Amino acid sequence: MTSIIKRSATVLVGLSTLSSFLLGQAQHDVDDSAQIDPVDIAVPNGFKVDLVYSVPKDTQGSWVGLTVDPKGRIIAADQYGSLYRLTLADGKTTQVEPIKATLPALGPGIPESEVGAHGVLYAFDSLYVMVGETDGKRGVWRLKDSNNDDQFDQADFLVPLVGGGEHGPHSMVVSPDGKYIYICAGNFTEPPATLGSQRGVEWDEDHLLPRMWDARGHAKGRYAPGGWIARCNPDGSELTLFAHGFRNIFDIAFDQNGELFTFDSDMEWDQGTPWYMPTRINHAVDGADFGWRSGAGRWPAYYADSLPATINIGPGSPTGTTMGTGTKFPAKYQRALFAADWTFGTLYAIHHEPDGATFRGIKEEFAAGKPLPLTDVIVNPHDGALYFAVGGRLTQSALFRISYIGIESTAPVKAIAPTKAAILRRELETYHTPNASHEAVDEVWPHLSDPDRFIRWAARVSLEHQPTSNWAKQALEEENPTAKIEALIALARVGETQYQGKIVDSLLKLDFKTLPEDQKLPYLRAWQLTFTRMGEPDANTKEYIVETLDPLFPQDSRNIDRELLSLLVYLDSPTVVEKAVPLLRVEEPQVATSEELGGESLIARNSRYSNSIKRVKEHSPDRQQIFIAYAIKNATAGWTPELRREFFNWFATTHEWKGGASFSGFLKNIRNDALEAIAPEARYANLESISQPAAHVFVQGSIPPEGPGQIYTVDSAMSQIPSELTDRDFERGKSMYLSTACVMCHKFNDVGGGIGPDISGAGNRYSIRDLLESIIEPSKVVSDQYGFERITLKNGTDIIGRIVEEDSTHYSIMTNPMLPDEKRGVRKNSVVSIEPHEQSMMPQGLINGLNPEELQDLVAYLLSGGNPEDPMFKKGN
Repeated sequence: MTSIIKRSATVLVGLSTLSSFLLGQAQHDVDDSAQIDPVDIAVPNGFKVDLVYSVPKDTQGSWVGLTVDPKGRIIAADQYGSLYRLTLADGKTTQVEPIKATLPALGPGIPESEVGAHGVLYAFDSLYVMVGETDGKRGVWRLKDSNNDDQFDQADFLVPLVGGGEHGPHSMVVSPDGKYIYICAGNFTEPPATLGSQRGVEWDEDHLLPRMWDARGHAKGRYAPGGWIARCNPDGSELTLFAHGFRNIFDIAFDQNGELFTFDSDMEWDQGTPWYMPTRINHAVDGADFGWRSGAGRWPAYYADSLPATINIGPGSPTGTTMGTGTKFPAKYQRALFAADWTFGTLYAIHHEPDGATFRGIKEEFAAGKPLPLTDVIVNPHDGALYFAVGGRLTQSALFRISYIGIESTAPVKAIAPTKAAILRRELETYHTPNASHEAVDEVWPHLSDPDRFIRWAARVSLEHQPTSNWAKQALEEENPTAKIEALIALARVGETQYQGKIVDSLLKLDFKTLPEDQKLPYLRAWQLTFTRMGEPDANTKEYIVETLDPLFPQDSRNIDRELLSLLVYLDSPTVVEKAVPLLRVEEPQVATSEELGGESLIARNSRYSNSIKRVKEHSPDRQQIFIAYAIKNATAGWTPELRREFFNWFATTHEWKGGASFSGFLKNIRNDALEAIAPEARYANLESISQPAAHVFVQGSIPPEGPGQIYTVDSAMSQIPSELTDRDFERGKSMYLSTACVMCHKFNDVGGGIGPDISGAGNRYSIRDLLESIIEPSKVVSDQYGFERITLKNGTDIIGRIVEEDSTHYSIMTNPMLPDEKRGVRKNSVVSIEPHEQSMMPQGLINGLNPEELQDLVAYLLSGGNPEDPMFKKGN
């Protein structure tokens, strides 16, 4: 599923230095069905929340997918287990039954109960199931009731998909015309081969400079297209690509006019880097590429061959989405897109306003609670209510219902008429198929110069589907600058390399200074694509181009400077280093905005995040400086000893900056790449030492536990936690966290290592029981995002670790999470197999050295988000 798992429930992955104490274990029955009270879920005036069903975790798992059958019954999918059907009456559950559907071809040895579905959809008299967790045949299954006994007795495997887990195959929806099923998948799901052949453009990364992979090894070796959306017939045939370039979309939803929307995840580890992009709502149009590329290769939203969001949401873990169509809600909510966030326990209502051929989104926090890890949201047309599930990752699950009890009209509303621009865009999209005649070219060409970006996009994608022989000459001779740039981008992306010289000549005829502002960045992107798609030009051509572009750098524009700098470094400009290095002294910090931090409403609702957010704001990195360093580390011309020293001195100024879990690693890798490029000179000139940031001492001042401890189980630990934590000791709780060395592997309020997940917001995501379960039973569920690998060598040796770097001959493996910078090199030809390591690297017994008072302080410290002002620490309560 999407980011449900990525914010791992394995909350602490540290290595303990404490002893274990063999003491008796208290035996207590614990209520595992404890759930947030519906009255504590904030909703707008006039709305009511009811608890429909609290899921018994031990027998029915944790629910992540929902759908409604024709009788108004809700079907739910346990992430790692079975399917369940709930019969409702007046919004209450009267019956819960497992769906006894055998998927015979799922795989040998896989129990019938272990379906492992993320998405479920009732359509075409069938239950469609998206299998993504079970180690069997993953993809779309169709279950049918062939004898009308209200039980599914037929299972057909329709669409095989390669990929699984939290970034695997996800959800499905029916198209508005009732003819097709649209499916979505995350960026660890390989698109079927037929999808790539349907595009006018081949998959590519299109990076002008070498891409840096994630500093912690996540998604290393994953390439375009990233997450994708496709459609197929009800029988799974004729699978057709619709849109791609997502990081990890969990769900999709159509509005009343058939426009498709999704909620895509950020890569939260990138926060603070120039390439970070927040979670966002995307208007998924036909042929769209939303620019996900792994690591530092994430395309900015301004790339002409990518599309922007309708609204950036902020931090979070996107899960289910649905339109309000069919609810008995006031009009604006019937037209809203409801988007669920697992991490911050928020259900957003996104109100879209037409904006030319696309939309502009307005965000409303519709429902919020703590803990409220939302997984999916659906409309039940039988009662007009909105239903949502919480759970995921084996956390406590439940089903809730939101109904409207206010005085506004809930009469069904009609769709708002689409704009003329939207109608035109849809017409142009009909040409997103090959057409041997000139008809398509003639129809779309006038719209290459349209001021609306989405119309230009639809026209250019249409062009890319047509034979270049029908339009290449016209592109090269086009006089309108906007149309010319769009057409040359298309020609660079799909044309034969023989066109490169002519594209260069055509681009050089454009005067950058007189271009409209909104065409300067597309102009620079056209240059880049000419080289990424058609190869490096010869030395004379490089020199000729540099003569034109070099005087333009720098500009009074952050983004233009980034693209110009990349181009000039690639083209071996002899002066770009001399101009760029001094810019490392120009302070231009991009303070983290609400698009990253969630805005004041989120901060106010989650006061325990305020300290962490304050630190990020107070130590904002200078992203422009980081980009400059990232680019010029690749420069091979124009360096002097003075410029080298100034460049490497810059790294020592960055140690106070705060960012995501990979932030410091990216800075370190930029430095290491630059040093490696001039290795002997770096040592001789002392560049390696002057570029080393000061080390941070994580555990300074911590006090070890007094004990005596005990061997804790989840139940015995819960028995030590009162129903209300009060009068706790903040400093002791902090010391318990530090002294167990958890901080060596985790960030907590921007301090700590980056091997495990950031746990600053654990209190907002987990109940106390879930928190303790993750500490005491760390291997119960191991996220593939934070997992390690078992590398088996030809000599029979097994290495347990994480591959963080590789080249054509070697793997570099981090084997000790306490010493992440120490890596073991292994030759690729000595490796027999690489498989996921099923055990967590976190040892059991981390808290066994704590006495009950120390345990309570530790739990309070984690739940508070490190906030000493939390009521739990108020004395004399």
